[in-house]
Amino acid sequence: MPGSQELQSTQSDAERLRFLFVLSETLEKVTRLRQILYGQKAFIGTDQGDGESIGAVDNLAAFLEKHCQTFLEISDLVSAFLQRTYLNDGQIEAVLSKLAILIKGVGQTHELLLLLPREAAMPQASFLLRDCLGIENLRACIVLTNFIVAYEYRLADVLGQIQIEQNEREALTQGGDVLCQAFADKDNPLAWPMLAHEYGHVLNDDHASAQDISKEIVSGDASEPQSAQKRDSQRSWILGVISETVADFVAARVLGPASLMPILFVEMMQPPRDKLGLSTVHPPTPLRVQLVREYLASLNVSTTDFKAVFDAYDLDYDSKLQEMGEEQQKSVDEHAKTAEQILRQVVDQITLRVNALGLRRFETEGIDNARALQTKLASRQPISSRRSRSDDDIFAGLESLTAGKSTSQEAYAALEGLDEDPVPTSEILTAGWLYRLSSLEEALRKTFPGAGQKPDLRSFGDLTRKTDDLLLKSLERAAVHEVVRRRLTAA
Repeated sequence: MPGSQELQSTQSDAERLRFLFVLSETLEKVTRLRQILYGQKAFIGTDQGDGESIGAVDNLAAFLEKHCQTFLEISDLVSAFLQRTYLNDGQIEAVLSKLAILIKGVGQTHELLLLLPREAAMPQASFLLRDCLGIENLRACIVLTNFIVAYEYRLADVLGQIQIEQNEREALTQGGDVLCQAFADKDNPLAWPMLAHEYGHVLNDDHASAQDISKEIVSGDASEPQSAQKRDSQRSWILGVISETVADFVAARVLGPASLMPILFVEMMQPPRDKLGLSTVHPPTPLRVQLVREYLASLNVSTTDFKAVFDAYDLDYDSKLQEMGEEQQKSVDEHAKTAEQILRQVVDQITLRVNALGLRRFETEGIDNARALQTKLASRQPISSRRSRSDDDIFAGLESLTAGKSTSQEAYAALEGLDEDPVPTSEILTAGWLYRLSSLEEALRKTFPGAGQKPDLRSFGDLTRKTDDLLLKSLERAAVHEVVRRRLTAA
């Protein structure tokens, strides 16, 4: 969360955006949790009629609403900030403390969803993975879980540490490689780039082909510190750091800079922790961002459109670091330096191995295409397909036809200009993120209209749901379009 000393009327653009990002991410999660809880209540009431279960859902909903109302008590101050009105230190502290309370309530509510009946992941998530990775026979089972599991752990790693029989382990994964996704992001395609990262781990340790990229890199790296070779725990950490970077590069290769957005927004929403949210195997996030941006630059993919997010995240990370004690800061700094030293030695090998996987690449012009799609998305239209020829070219071809003189081949050639090609899912998600970033502040101002006016969380919720619906519809139509085109081509 932003530090209280920084939200002054003279705040930099990065400081201001950091607060807007944290606020918008929190309100979005509130919207999604409300939707889940109301859906669960309807499900339990219709199919089971269990009054005790309905009561449990009601309690969760009431718990979340209590935290929402606590935050809305300072809605006038939030509105003043959005209007760039000066806030004194006490007012700033009030805004930040109430937002922290709401964030805590969101996290606790999400954890307790583990107690409710499980829902299935959206099929569009599988469409996205198959298309962006370019793997037609991809087998993945997506399960809904909490934030911590979805962003920190892998079921495969957990199973590897549990002493269970091989046949039992195979039974758990018979639906394919298990990928975890947060409950709140079930209907949120903008969070699904994390699934591509998770599948990057699957590709890193592909048991079917006896391939383990990170192990092969470590085994072939003569520059590995001797101390690491002698200590299993250190070696395991190095393998984990390299594996995470492989997964980051896989997601970046197929999705471009949008692959970084979910983790940055989630981390900015989190309060400071002893290790700034670092797990035992994840490299520091600023280092991950730096390496991914360098990797994308090697593919001639620009990250300029997302620079504001990167700047806001850097500020957020530094602010949280400053809130730590001296010893904690030293520990984080040493962790970052060690991780960078290791990864700088092997980053070229990681790049070569990921590039050799044959994945569908996010093209150089993908950002330009996404900007055009963003405009269409803003007009509330699905962005599942586009024509490869311009309207002027199509009209010129049609106008060139003359009754009684043009051949059937000429007529078909002119009509082919009306054909549309499915949009890659990577461009759909990129357009979705560009649209979210461009519409975020306006949506917040509508939610907090001004002093004396009642805040309207439904306004922000409506935008969230409409964007979800458009992106889900776009992904579904693009997948259907691709199947139809493939069958027509085969015929």
